[in-house]
Amino acid sequence: MTMQNTAAIIAATAPSAIAERASLTRALDIVANVIERRNTIPILSNCRIQGDGQTLFVTGTDIDIELVVALPAAADSRLDTSVPAHGFRDFLKKATASDFVAITHEHDDSRDNVNLDFERVNYTLQALPGSDFPTLRGPSLIDFGGKPDSAYRNFRMTGPAFLDGINSVMGAMSSEETRYYLNGMFFHEYQNEFVMVATDGHRLYRRVMALPEGAAAMPGVIIPRKTIALLHKLLKGKACPDHVDIEVTEANARITWGDPDFHVTITTKLVDGTFPDYNRVIPTGNDKVAVFDADTLAEAVRAVSLVSSERGRAVKFQMSKDNAALTVNNPDAGSAHADVACSYDSYPLEIGFNASYFADMIAVGAGKGEPITAKFSDSGSPALFTGSIEGWTGVLMPMRV
Repeated sequence: MTMQNTAAIIAATAPSAIAERASLTRALDIVANVIERRNTIPILSNCRIQGDGQTLFVTGTDIDIELVVALPAAADSRLDTSVPAHGFRDFLKKATASDFVAITHEHDDSRDNVNLDFERVNYTLQALPGSDFPTLRGPSLIDFGGKPDSAYRNFRMTGPAFLDGINSVMGAMSSEETRYYLNGMFFHEYQNEFVMVATDGHRLYRRVMALPEGAAAMPGVIIPRKTIALLHKLLKGKACPDHVDIEVTEANARITWGDPDFHVTITTKLVDGTFPDYNRVIPTGNDKVAVFDADTLAEAVRAVSLVSSERGRAVKFQMSKDNAALTVNNPDAGSAHADVACSYDSYPLEIGFNASYFADMIAVGAGKGEPITAKFSDSGSPALFTGSIEGWTGVLMPMRV
């Protein structure tokens, strides 16, 4: 089977497509991220397959997030169906060797099936109508080349910058259901800069970046936690694209990347809520400044925390000239103490922090071998952290010790 016989395939009675097996497998690997193997709504276990003549579109959704992959294929424009996604992916990965796979939709009053032809073996999957598949794209069928309806911002960022921003902020997102408006990452324009923020009420991470063209006066939107995690997974490592295009509407956000040979689109509902005024939480008067070697500080926090099996146990910091004494007390297991050299030339201070949050703060804010700066006010006020990442700020609430 070769791509040269596409004319005969497209002219067949049943809507059909021929695609490269490797690209189609990659597409299924991506859309499967939002498709559960077991679902109370049958069509949500399926992926939608559509053609427009020269492109095959593979779509998965969980109602809140829609993932679409576009890849070159000889794909009949009449082709619009849906099949069990995980079964389809298993066949693509485990069937006998073939460079291409032919997809044929056979539908009449008594059957609705999709046949998969791997040259030497054929499979048949039960199908459901593509028209019944839920979508976040509105009424149009395949319109990724155009601008979305009611879009009020459309801008581009480099892929590495977008991923770096997500990486430096996502650790502070909340998973607490009662404060649902914190279950995501807040994107907005502030003082002519592009800002990403997340907080769980105990810590806050903020990243300030150059404002992309087209994002001026962008209203704040909250991208859900699950979407952020998915973006992080799909964009990290060698998969990171040169750029991503971001489109924001009143209810949805759309992030796209790729090239004509493989194009990915994520459309997500936004968190319907108001993000708190985080600028009121960021301290401005902290005048007690300590500069640590991040690696040394992280190792000391990890070491003293070993005395406790509770990740949330407080580490007490006793700040004195050029030294931080770290202590953890556990009535059931004993105590631990470590001295960490630092640059500190202010009044003595005693303050406690959640050990796990503090360790995460160091890991996010400073690279290996880099310094991290902590600014304190008093034992009951939040501490402000900056590190080697340009534009990054961390805020950590204290604990009683």
